[in-house]
Amino acid sequence: MEKQSVCPWWMGYFLLLPIRKFTHNPQKILKPYIEEGMKVVDYGSGMGYFSLDMAKLVGSTGRVVCLDIQDKMLDGLMARAEKANIEERIKPLLITKKGNLEYLKEQIDFTLLFAVAHEIPDQKELFQNIAKMLKPKGKVLFSEPKGHVSPEAFKASIKIAMENGFEIKESVSIKGGLSVLLEKE
Repeated sequence: MEKQSVCPWWMGYFLLLPIRKFTHNPQKILKPYIEEGMKVVDYGSGMGYFSLDMAKLVGSTGRVVCLDIQDKMLDGLMARAEKANIEERIKPLLITKKGNLEYLKEQIDFTLLFAVAHEIPDQKELFQNIAKMLKPKGKVLFSEPKGHVSPEAFKASIKIAMENGFEIKESVSIKGGLSVLLEKE
């Protein structure tokens, strides 16, 4: 694995710039995988670049669990959700210790893992946690930035995912990314 470094909380503001929609339009990327009423996870949500669109896609009967390791990222996310009047659809959750995701066991339909796996030191534990949260046949859109992650490192991450209960469902084309749709076996 390559060296991990966590995106500092203040970078969250730069990740929200509207110009980003030209390369990573959340609606276009997520709409094929998220339906109204689903319970979904934005793993490494930051300030919610994808989370708010996920909340719109799941509708009033769905939920988005936003996981991050930084309080300030989740605070920024909830401020944005309140402004958009969709805060009731979003549950922010600080990942602080092992076991605090247990209550999500087999409740999640879909997980977004976008440009975050390379920041996590224990990818085996990452994919084990996601597998535990997902319902049978639940899906993960897994994407890493080409500029930060080599194709070899991405393949190594996919291998870890497959060793922990996932299979490749399809290749996905996302500009500037190495991307795949995984399905829980």
